[in-house]
Order: sequence, then structure tokens, then C-alpha cells
Amino acid sequence: MFLDDENSDLIAYSLYLHGSDNRPERERMKRILTRAIKHELTQRQRDCVTMYYLEGMKMKEIADAMNLSKSTVTRHIQSATRKLRKVASYYEK
Repeated sequence: MFLDDENSDLIAYSLYLHGSDNRPERERMKRILTRAIKHELTQRQRDCVTMYYLEGMKMKEIADAMNLSKSTVTRHIQSATRKLRKVASYYEK
């Protein structure tokens, strides 16, 4: 699965925990997080995040699909989430 505007919106919405009712602010955060997903994460982190948040796969399923241990997948998702939250925190009001 590749990252495009539609599925990046799902990831951004899932990761942006402070939920705002302000649509322009959500759109701005979506653009920021989409850029961060593309440029700040490793390929493996992107793959894990995409499978977990977009495809709804469980960590064990991702581990099997990528031939990794479940703990490695968990670390990739946690690390990616931390990076994305850090990027988002720079742009919050």
C-alpha cells in the first residue's frame, strides 16, 4: 500500500490525538503529518504504520508478513508514533 492524500488522512486522524473540531487546523495538521510520514520515518516504520493504521492488521500479522518479530513491529510503530507526535507538537498552537 502506498501513501496518498486519502490514506494519509486516515493516519493523520488516527495519530492526531488532540482532536480539533476546527477543519482548517485538521487539514493543516494532515499536511504536516503526511510530510512527516514521507520524510521522517524509515521505510520499515512507514510500512508498519500503514499496515497497522490503514489496513487494520494486528502486530502479529504485520510481523508475519514482514518476517519480523512482533516486538520489532511494536518498536517500529511506537518509534514512528513518537516521531510523528513530536513533529505535530512543533506545529500545535
